[in-house]
Amino acid sequence: MPQRQRRDSAREWIRSGAVVTVNSYAKRYGVDRHTAYDDLTALGFALPDSSRQWAQRPPAIRRGHAENGGDQVDDEWWTILNGRVFFVVGRTSGGAPYGVITDEMPAYDSSWDSAGT
Repeated sequence: MPQRQRRDSAREWIRSGAVVTVNSYAKRYGVDRHTAYDDLTALGFALPDSSRQWAQRPPAIRRGHAENGGDQVDDEWWTILNGRVFFVVGRTSGGAPYGVITDEMPAYDSSWDSAGT
């Protein structure tokens, strides 16, 4: 819901006499608590001092990408997928990699070396 429409709806909700808190606003409108705090203060709603924890949004955390050095593996057959090492076996026709996450690989058994010889 766009900000203006959300705030118009919130005005009506506040006037209805409902119990309005940062948490209830966030849940009702599907926004984070920082946005809820910003909207309620913009509407002039008096919030308790305990709500001031939502006044300042924490700094954004940059996520690493292979092209800028984060989550980089030296071999083209290995990559990082959701923070786990992933062995690429092949690619689909659309270019998406498929393979095995190392946590899910069976342990190496030296008897495999002599199998069939």
